[in-house]
Amino acid sequence: MDPQRLKDDEEAIRAALTTLKTATGIPVTMYATVLPDSRLQISAWVGLRTPALQNLVIEAGAGVGGRVVSSRRPVGVSDYTRASIISHEHDKPIQDEGLHSIVAVPVIVQRDVRGVLYVGVHSPVRLGDKVIEEVTMTARTLEQDLAVNSALRRGDVSGSGAKPGRVMNGAEWEQVRSTHSKLRMLANRVGDEDLRKEIESLCDQLVSPVRVKQTTKLSARELDVLACVALGHTNVEAAEEMGIGAETVKSYLRSVMRKLGAHTRYEAVNAARRIGALP
Repeated sequence: MDPQRLKDDEEAIRAALTTLKTATGIPVTMYATVLPDSRLQISAWVGLRTPALQNLVIEAGAGVGGRVVSSRRPVGVSDYTRASIISHEHDKPIQDEGLHSIVAVPVIVQRDVRGVLYVGVHSPVRLGDKVIEEVTMTARTLEQDLAVNSALRRGDVSGSGAKPGRVMNGAEWEQVRSTHSKLRMLANRVGDEDLRKEIESLCDQLVSPVRVKQTTKLSARELDVLACVALGHTNVEAAEEMGIGAETVKSYLRSVMRKLGAHTRYEAVNAARRIGALP
């Protein structure tokens, strides 16, 4: 594999693990890469107490990671060694590390499962829906970063003025996302229609580097709501930001989720990023 690609992707993965650990307070975060033979290898980690899981190769279909890859959906267990929904080929290294509860989410780039993002704790407590949502959002952000890295290496990014091989790091790309959301909120407060359209045009330029054909049309208001959700706003906070009622925000979200085939607000944000509607 290209050494530059490895370096770029490793930086994105390391940033995702660090961000996830900080956001959730979960002690262990890990990333496993899908190997050419469909096995997984834990290639990056933060917070492990022992070397038991470091660089561990996981057989195809085995454990939490194998189930995630085969189902392409998040999987969580509150007591790994007793969980009935997974196989147990790798119980020993899990026990050696002392992990109990684990949540794992697929990282999918260009329809292929590129890897698995994990969080784990050294105690038998259930990791709730909030943690699963946070891991899922981080996985979606990582997917975008890996896709941008690939696009830059292929030379598919236009209009950025960036030098070949120059890849934004995680902090820089997060700044782009934050700026996009704030611009959409600014446009929402502008009364001048021409100025609003100009600001919305700037928003479009922020998402144009990744060339994805947009087949689902979202309205400006729907994008405004998604931009708020992407910043982590609640429905009430989004309503206050946009100057509309919370029920109206819910209505826009329901419409967006229906159009994008999403089941949660965070899935909707990820789907919007996939079609190039959000950075």
